[in-house]
Amino acid sequence: MFETVILEPLRLPKDAPLERVRLAPTEGRGPDYDTMFDFRTLAYGAVRARGGVVLVCPKLGRLAQVLRDARIAGAGGALRWRGMRRFRRYDEVWISGGEPGPVLEVVLPEAAGGAVRRITVMTRRPVFDGLRCLTTKSKDNDLAWIADWARHHVRAQGAEGVVLFDNGSTAYAPEEVTEVLAASGLKAATVVSADLPFGPTAVKPPHHIALFFQSATLNLARHWALPRAAAVAVNDIDELFLSRGGRTIFEAAEQSRLGYVTAQGHWRSRAQQEGPPRHVQHVMRDVPEALCKEKFCIVPGGPLRWFGWDVHGVGRYQFNGIARARDQYFAHCREISTGWKYQRGSSDGAVERCPETAAGLEASLGGGA
Repeated sequence: MFETVILEPLRLPKDAPLERVRLAPTEGRGPDYDTMFDFRTLAYGAVRARGGVVLVCPKLGRLAQVLRDARIAGAGGALRWRGMRRFRRYDEVWISGGEPGPVLEVVLPEAAGGAVRRITVMTRRPVFDGLRCLTTKSKDNDLAWIADWARHHVRAQGAEGVVLFDNGSTAYAPEEVTEVLAASGLKAATVVSADLPFGPTAVKPPHHIALFFQSATLNLARHWALPRAAAVAVNDIDELFLSRGGRTIFEAAEQSRLGYVTAQGHWRSRAQQEGPPRHVQHVMRDVPEALCKEKFCIVPGGPLRWFGWDVHGVGRYQFNGIARARDQYFAHCREISTGWKYQRGSSDGAVERCPETAAGLEASLGGGA
């Protein structure tokens, strides 16, 4: 199954008297902070889970009281607040009481304007059950990059499914991403169109605490589409998992005691600069080797199933060291970038060809540089 889904979040009205409080002091915000900050989203999505519904939310702060005081009703009547789980860059609100039905009606308290809002209860995706899957986010990445990313992981890692959150791309429609994934050899893919603020990077520490979107949507995928996947690998479009031994990143996670492994990142540059950049050209390593923060693969129903997923690991990354799979790494391709975070080009220092990376990319993508 290949499908495109439009995310229907729960948001405060534009004229609501309350909004999310900025997480950085004035001197730490930078010029684009307010433009990129998410002031109004209460929940990205609602998913049936453990006898109730979980709302996957940005960090709520004082807006938690808004949801606590709201009157929430499903098909079976009123639902009650069951509790809240707080994570580093997202929160979960758990509610229960009656049959939720397909849509929840949320009457906001007077302090938040008293408006009536609705949020769809997202339907499970059993098509991903038992599959080895990837999940990621993307905005305006070249469709050829997305195709290469998917094709590499199908051929080199045995990937079978993808859940991709398209964060408001303007270069093409989300349906075009779905078409690209459908042609990559995958068994199933869902592209979720989610045009919501990604979040700002502060100019002073903590820099990334307001980047709610990526962490929250990873966990939306975890609860909604991927809870029964065989294993799920998390990385970005500019990152390709590669194996040094006979097993894949998915097999490494499945064979781990924790049901969880991390892979070290290695920066890679293009061998030649002519023409548009492609992953397969990124076969040059820095001298000395330049490393970057790890990415991971997890068995969703394994021993760490209660831990939230984040960009570089589960929880607060406390298992990352002991979970490092020495036979796995990923190539972080410098020029596969839209420059949304900062402008990236080739390495400024000495580089040399990496035969290992070159062989891996040649085998999966062909036409190696």
